[in-house]
Amino acid sequence: MESKLFRRIRWFLAVMIGLTACSSAAQSKVSTGPLTITLLYPSGSTQIEMGQTLKGIVRVTEDGRPIEDAHVTLAISDPSGKPAGEVLASFGEGDVYRTDAWQVPHRRQAGRWTIKIQVEAGKLAGSTSADFQVDESTSEALLEKYGFWLDAPTMRGIVPSLVAEKGNAQNGLIRWGGVLAGQHVLTENWVEVQWRQGHFELDDAEEVRQFLLQDLGDLGFTPIRELGPFEQTRFKHWKAWLVKAQGEFYYDRIEWIVFYAPEVDKTYAIGTTVVNPLSMAANAQLRASFEVDATLQAKGQAPEPLLQLLPGPELISPALGQRFIGPRQPILLKWKPVKALAGDEYYQVAVMYNYDESNLYVNYTTRDTQFTLPEELYKTPNCHVFNWSVNLMRTTTLSASNHSESLSYKSLYWYVEWYYPPDQPQPFKPLCPNPQK
Repeated sequence: MESKLFRRIRWFLAVMIGLTACSSAAQSKVSTGPLTITLLYPSGSTQIEMGQTLKGIVRVTEDGRPIEDAHVTLAISDPSGKPAGEVLASFGEGDVYRTDAWQVPHRRQAGRWTIKIQVEAGKLAGSTSADFQVDESTSEALLEKYGFWLDAPTMRGIVPSLVAEKGNAQNGLIRWGGVLAGQHVLTENWVEVQWRQGHFELDDAEEVRQFLLQDLGDLGFTPIRELGPFEQTRFKHWKAWLVKAQGEFYYDRIEWIVFYAPEVDKTYAIGTTVVNPLSMAANAQLRASFEVDATLQAKGQAPEPLLQLLPGPELISPALGQRFIGPRQPILLKWKPVKALAGDEYYQVAVMYNYDESNLYVNYTTRDTQFTLPEELYKTPNCHVFNWSVNLMRTTTLSASNHSESLSYKSLYWYVEWYYPPDQPQPFKPLCPNPQK
């Protein structure tokens, strides 16, 4: 028979072993004999989105000393227990084992994912496990809300943001992208998706142009100076139009793909803008992942409504980029009328110019379809490039204050050059470090 002392010793050891096991589980740590395995990253507080990457970090010790020649494997599974991936970890700096970057796969179940670590070190072996949080990415959210898939625009390490989201699953738009800090010319990538319910006529270049300017109206991430050339092509399995676009600056590389997807009865326009790309195919890469899911009954609602405005005024003259010398010849800006004006309606002419790292804006109003650029702008310190656009406005009375609202989209963003004669010194120093056009 066991002595009373022996039973107490056995009970004490059992309690201590239980406490040690609880403590080890809480720290994602396990000991198998002298082998101790500790998962340093990811931890229980780690949150990561699908599509992002993580690098596992594991410490393996024997009697407190790091083991350098172990075989360490991390197996990852989603909340349903379905395997998601397996990666090896190598010993290195900090006396720990690190994996290469592993991308969390898309279109999986969000929630607590599990990592199981298997270690073999000679005759010693052990395992431990831990979990971390995986959330849906913006791509998953867009698919669920609007019925299309698009990979995140992350060229050159850009961390993208969804900067605009309007409308609903039937008619809407999103703008998604980002910028890397730089001097004067920034590295950028942006992708815009616009969709409208129904089949719009896209039989020739002029109909595509009118769809972009009249039915969509609000285009892109930078002011658009001109659309074209237009080229018939195929995008995935759809008949499409490839439309080049000229942005505000010479380095803006802008393209649009416009097509009708009969499986969801929607007409799409995918716009891409790239600055400082690594590849000539950067625009195509940004839109390459796009697909629609005809089986998904998307009914999402965006945070903002999609405004339905009149087409922007069509600019007539001066021609895009026309140069003027001196103030003798008036610079008369002209455009086509949008409609017969009511008493509270007018055109707003927005003029923007740059000087000494500053963008300066001036708004003028008129009920006519032309406006003379004031000579005072010529004499004001400037960089000789004056951008202008026009839109139709209406004055509204709210309480005792007068406010204005847009009735039309803005026109294209044209510009003129206005220089002093070569034999006449200008009254201000040239402080124009930024690109002007």
